[in-house]
Amino acid sequence: MATKKQPGMEWTGDHDILLLREMIASELFQFKKGSPDRGKIWESIQERLNKLDNPKFMIKEKRGVRDRWNLLQAKFKRTQREELQASGIDRELSEKDALIEELCEKEDSFSAKDKKKSDDKEAAEEIRKKAMERMASKKKSNESAGGSAKKSRRRGGDAVEFLKEKAQSEYSIRQQELELQRKEQEVRARQQELQIELLRKQTEQQVQISQALMTMMQNLVKK
Repeated sequence: MATKKQPGMEWTGDHDILLLREMIASELFQFKKGSPDRGKIWESIQERLNKLDNPKFMIKEKRGVRDRWNLLQAKFKRTQREELQASGIDRELSEKDALIEELCEKEDSFSAKDKKKSDDKEAAEEIRKKAMERMASKKKSNESAGGSAKKSRRRGGDAVEFLKEKAQSEYSIRQQELELQRKEQEVRARQQELQIELLRKQTEQQVQISQALMTMMQNLVKK
């Protein structure tokens, strides 16, 4: 006999808000889209949400939270465009929409940083390539003109110039790498702080729920 397929989870506004808070705390968008690191973050979000009791989550795989975010983001952007075209005035955002807007801004910001990093790397490679081409061209020109002492001195000057440009290029790349490492360290530190704060809030919430249940039980006993 075939087993009956279990129904999927029904998302509510409370579910969405908790998902969005987890996404903000995890600094998800610091990792490239589709990368293993971002996949691990999605998985950790799924696991933390499934541990909550109120509201209850039943997310079978990390794709569930990722697809939910894509749906919320697309719906939010569509609604924003439609309302702006209709009235020309931005409406006051609910907590849920404010969280979505913040996450959209974070995603755009990290995407811009990734593009700048890629552009800087390409520019540095282009500088290095041109320096190599100039050196090769000057070396060939000097060799074809003869081996006089004057030309030898010129070749020596070309080599010094190339080495200088190469050193400057490598220094620039190294500085960019150090700056990127510094920013990554700051992001990791911020992520840890947010995770600690989220854990504290979840603990407080559980304590409040327990206290409320205890009070309810005491009142029932008195009756």
